[in-house]
Amino acid sequence: MKISIITPVYNREDCISRCIESVAIQAEGVEHWIVNDGSTDATLSIVRQFADKYPHIHLLTYECNAGVGAARNAAIQKCAGDYILFVDSDDYLAENAIAFIRTTIKESPSYLHYLFATNGRMPFYETYHLLEQKQTVLTYFDWLRGKVGGDFVHVMNRGMLQKFPFNEELRIYEETNFLKLHRYSKEQLFTNQIIVYTELNRQDSVSLQYRLNNSRAIRLEYIALQNIIYDFYDDYVAAGALAQIHERIRKYRFLAIAVNDYRDDELMPKNQLLQVFKILKLGYLMRMFIIIHSHIKYMFKK
Repeated sequence: MKISIITPVYNREDCISRCIESVAIQAEGVEHWIVNDGSTDATLSIVRQFADKYPHIHLLTYECNAGVGAARNAAIQKCAGDYILFVDSDDYLAENAIAFIRTTIKESPSYLHYLFATNGRMPFYETYHLLEQKQTVLTYFDWLRGKVGGDFVHVMNRGMLQKFPFNEELRIYEETNFLKLHRYSKEQLFTNQIIVYTELNRQDSVSLQYRLNNSRAIRLEYIALQNIIYDFYDDYVAAGALAQIHERIRKYRFLAIAVNDYRDDELMPKNQLLQVFKILKLGYLMRMFIIIHSHIKYMFKK
């Protein structure tokens, strides 16, 4: 069983070596795809030194920062592993992590998507009854109903990931991508075992770096909610998760007015937008207010 590890990296000269070395000491049957995402520090030079030393390392590089989604997509299309593991550049693998992953898959080979723990989220897992157990099967409806959530270490079937590339525009709002993967895989096996260690309280962590521009973050969340409502509304209803979808609708209504960095070309096509309005059951005046309000802001930005 071959495992592909994908690590996007942007300006992580201080910690990328630790990540790479944690893979190198357990690299049998592993390929490590490192995607330099337009780094302006010494990151690229460091990765090249490791790539020259270790044959399991493959380097891709972007001249300009394209985001985690684009970096992952590029590596997904090139890697050859049966399963793909994502490891952030400021994280590192636990000792014997790869062996544990292989054992888990061999003992329960019927799943397309496996989930493992990260050290920084252990207290969070304890707040969900389903995640308190050593091992449990999660379903697509569990995610919709809010019975499970949060950050995990994802190990996924390569063919499945190639069917559902990451949205390269939304960057930090990955929920739409993972909901599609959960829907396709139907069930996911969670094992409460730490596979990846995260440096806690790091202020420039990968998960935080795109949250600095508040106006853009608001607009991206607005678009992400549009996609969720349009693509998954019927599934929420089928799962009986009415409170969860209604909360998303409430937040979408707020963001439709509050968004401050509107760009006409990033909104849904008109037919999709009208479908969202239909789902939201917005009155005529509210629909017109959202459209006109957004158009006025767009005109002032020209």
